Amino acid sequence: MNEIDKIEEISDVSSFFYGINTFSKSINIISKDIFQPKPFSQLRFSQDRFGSLFADFIFSQPFSRKANVQLGITNHSAEGRYDNSDYNIWRGRGRINFFLSPKFNAKLNFYLNNFNRGLNDGLIYSPVSADLEDDEAPVVNPSANEHLENYYYDLTMTGRFFKNKSSLTKLLLYSNNSTRHLNNSDSNLTFGNYPPGYTHSLLYGVDLSQNFFISHGRNFGSDILLGGNVYLNSFNGNLSTGYQNNQYSLRMKYDLSYKSLFLSALLRNDNISKNNYINAGVEAQFILINNKDFMAEINGGINQTNYRMFNNAYGVLFGSNGLLDLETTFYETGAQIEYKNLKLSGELYETNYEIINGNINLRGANTNLTLVTTNADISVSYNTSNGTPANYVKSDIAYKGILFRGKLKLKTGINMKYYNINNIVEQNQTAYSKYYSSSTFPQQNQFIADFYIGARIGKANVNLTIANILNSLVYNAYVFPLDNRGGLLNSISRFTIVWDFIN
Repeated sequence: MNEIDKIEEISDVSSFFYGINTFSKSINIISKDIFQPKPFSQLRFSQDRFGSLFADFIFSQPFSRKANVQLGITNHSAEGRYDNSDYNIWRGRGRINFFLSPKFNAKLNFYLNNFNRGLNDGLIYSPVSADLEDDEAPVVNPSANEHLENYYYDLTMTGRFFKNKSSLTKLLLYSNNSTRHLNNSDSNLTFGNYPPGYTHSLLYGVDLSQNFFISHGRNFGSDILLGGNVYLNSFNGNLSTGYQNNQYSLRMKYDLSYKSLFLSALLRNDNISKNNYINAGVEAQFILINNKDFMAEINGGINQTNYRMFNNAYGVLFGSNGLLDLETTFYETGAQIEYKNLKLSGELYETNYEIINGNINLRGANTNLTLVTTNADISVSYNTSNGTPANYVKSDIAYKGILFRGKLKLKTGINMKYYNINNIVEQNQTAYSKYYSSSTFPQQNQFIADFYIGARIGKANVNLTIANILNSLVYNAYVFPLDNRGGLLNSISRFTIVWDFIN
C-alpha cells in the first residue's frame, strides 16, 4: 500500500484497453515515482473470524542517493468455517529502484509465493438456508487440496526522451514460473476432470508503450499512445498434455482535449492461439458549466468487440471452415453534477452479446450520490439491471474528526448493502471454472450492515470492524455462503493494527 500514488477509475467504454472482453469499469493503480531517502519499515497485523490471521512486514533502505531496496513478507492463514476450507499463504517480495536521472528510472521486482489450501468446491447445494448455516454442512470435496508455487520477476524502465515531460516511453520485461500440485486422498471422488498430479506454467512477456503529447495551443492538445505486448505461455506436467497459449497485442489510443470537450478513440487487436479479437471504442465528455460552486457535465460512448474464433475440434459447431465470428456492442450515456461538496452522477448502459444460438441483451442504470464535509462522508449508490442482481443498493455514512488537540485522527461509520439474486453460479475450484445453474438461491434478498472505526495515533493505525451486525447468512456469487460473520454477540469481527517506523 505504501507504493500506491493514486488510483484511477477507468470507464466502462475504455476498460477493454486494459483487458479484452471487459465491459465494466477497471481500476488502474499508479505506483509512486519518488525516491525514499530515509529507511522506512511498517508492520501490519489483522485478525478475523474462524482463525484468520494476516501479517505483513515491509522494509525500505536507500543504498545511494539514486537507489534503494525494498523487501517484504506476508503470511495469511485461516482454519475456515466449513470442512476442508483452510488455507496458508506465504508471500515474499522485493524491489530495487534506480532513479538514475529525472529522465530515466528502472524498477526490478520479484515475488515468491507459496499457497496451500483445501479445495472443497463449496457446499452441497440445498434450497434451505438453515442447512447451509450449520458449520457441519457437507462439502463437495472433503479431501482435495492444492499446493501452488509461483516465482515472478519483472523489469520496468520508464524514460522521458522528448522535450515534453508528458511523453513517456515504458518498457516492461516479465517472467512467471508456477507449479500446481493437486492431491486427493478420497479415491471415490471424480476430482472433476483432474487426477492427482501437477501442472507447470512458464510465461515470458514484453510490453512496450510510447505516448506523444502534442500541444495545439492554449487549452487545446492531443495525446497519442502506441503500444504492444507479446505474451508467451507454455503448460506441461502430468495434468496437461503440453500446449502453448501465446498472445500478441497491439494498442492505439488518441485523446483530444479542447476547453470543456474531451474525446477519446481506442483500438486494440489481440491474437490468442489463432483466435482474433478486435476491440474499438469512442467516448466523449463535455463540461456544460464549471464555476466556483457548480459543475455539470454529460458523457457517453460506445465500444464493439469482434471475435473470430478458430477451433477444429468443433468444426460442426463453428462451421465447415472451423471459424466462428461473433460481435458484442456496449453503449453508455450519463451525466454528473456537483454543487459545492455534493456530487450526483448517473449512467444508462446496454450490452448486446451475439452468441451461437441468438443474442443476449443486458441493460441497466447506475446512480451515485456523495456528500463530503469537514466532519462527515455520505455515499449512496443504486444499481439496477435486467440481469443479476436486479437491484443493488450500497451506502456508507461516516464521521471523521481530529480529537485531543490533533493527537487522534478518527473515522467511524456504518456501511449497508442490499441486493437480490435469483439463481446461483456454481464453482469448480479444481478446474478454476464456474457454470451457471438453474438452482434457486436459498436467500434471494441479502441485507448486510457493517460498523467500523479507524484511528491514527502517533505512528500507529488501528481499525476495528464489527461485520454484519444483523448476523444474516450471506451468499456470494457461488454456492459458497459467507460465514455468519459478526453479529452483536460476536463483537470483534475484524481487528487490524499498522505500525510505521521511520528512522
